[in-house]
Amino acid sequence: MGERFLMDELPWSVDRDAALKRLRVMEDDLEDFDEIYEKTLALIKPVYYAGVETVEQNDGSGVVIGGIRFDSRVVSVNLKNAKTVYPYVGTAGRAAYEYALGIDDEIMRYWADQLCEMAFKSAAGSFILRMREKVGSEKLSALAPGSVIDWPISQQKPLFELLGDVYAHTGIFLEKSFLMRPVKSGSGLLYVSEKHFESCSLCPKENCPNRRAPFDKDKFEREYLA
Repeated sequence: MGERFLMDELPWSVDRDAALKRLRVMEDDLEDFDEIYEKTLALIKPVYYAGVETVEQNDGSGVVIGGIRFDSRVVSVNLKNAKTVYPYVGTAGRAAYEYALGIDDEIMRYWADQLCEMAFKSAAGSFILRMREKVGSEKLSALAPGSVIDWPISQQKPLFELLGDVYAHTGIFLEKSFLMRPVKSGSGLLYVSEKHFESCSLCPKENCPNRRAPFDKDKFEREYLA
């Protein structure tokens, strides 16, 4: 097993005014919102657990990393020139997630859920900045199970096996469906590449609030089946 490291003091923020605008909170609900806002932010504790591993084998249809195989043409092609990868998982924190789940009022529960989402996105940006510093390169791209056309969410399982005891370090666990809990979590492989990759370019999902690049319907056939 390669190096492992924990990042549990990442800077993050959730601007109240931005949250009010995003959640379309009515003036009559401000007092209730502020209570949820304060309680949720007090419980949010972003944490990332990551590592350094070597690409041991790449046969065009998948890769072997740390003795564990990942089957995906996209992953194989994208890692063609990569010798080192950085597996990771991260979350906004278990306490805030459980607090949100326990709120009876549906709207207030939604507020808490979205505040966790905003915090996670903020912390994720800080994580990437830290990883760029650690790796010594600005040219980091990411591959995530379930967001790549031929790398299904079931590949979360070998990714967690590769990292080791993820739950002990982060409180994140996989359900039988391979979805992560807490839900405001992320995982994947970071790698250095001259050609930046966004999984969104291979994802046809419409109206996605997290989309970072337009869907290119011909990209998979053009770049991964040639």
